[in-house]
Amino acid sequence: MSSIKTFLQVLSKVGYPNHELESIAKMVDYNLNNFIPDLIDEIGKDDTESFVRKALSKLSTEKGIKVDLAGDYNEYIYVIIWKAWVYSDSYNSEVHIDTSWGDSKILSADDEGKETYKTIQTINDEIGMGEWADYDDMVDSIKDQFITLVYNNCGFLTFFD
Repeated sequence: MSSIKTFLQVLSKVGYPNHELESIAKMVDYNLNNFIPDLIDEIGKDDTESFVRKALSKLSTEKGIKVDLAGDYNEYIYVIIWKAWVYSDSYNSEVHIDTSWGDSKILSADDEGKETYKTIQTINDEIGMGEWADYDDMVDSIKDQFITLVYNNCGFLTFFD
C-alpha cells in the first residue's frame, strides 16, 4: 500500500482535483478511503481543512459547484458551499459542508403533465402538500450526485449539514 506522501506527490504532478482520481489512486496502490484520516495524520486537522477548502474552491465557479443532473434534459444545479470543515474523532474523519442552492434548471411537470424548466427555488415555492416526498427524493438525488462528483474529483465524501 502506497503512502499518503507518494499519492500527494503524484497528484501535484497530474493536477488536483482530478476526475481520474480513483484511477490514479489505484495506479499508486493508495486506498482513497483513508485519504482524510491520512491527511490529518500527515499535516494536522487545520491544514487538512485548508486542503479541503482549496480543493472545493478549485471545483467551484463564481456560481458554485455545477452538478449536471442525470438524464437527457440538460438539467443542472449549482451548489454553493458557505463553510467546509473536517470532523474527526476516534472512529470517523469526514468533511461537512454548509450549502445553499445556486442557479438551476430542472425539468418539472405541472398537474396536467406540461413540462417546463424551473429553478429549485420555484419548485420549492410551488410544492403542494402531497408532493413533499417527491421533492425530498429529488433533493436527495441531487445531494447524492454532488457527493459523487466531489468524491470522484477530490477523493473525500461530503456530508450536508
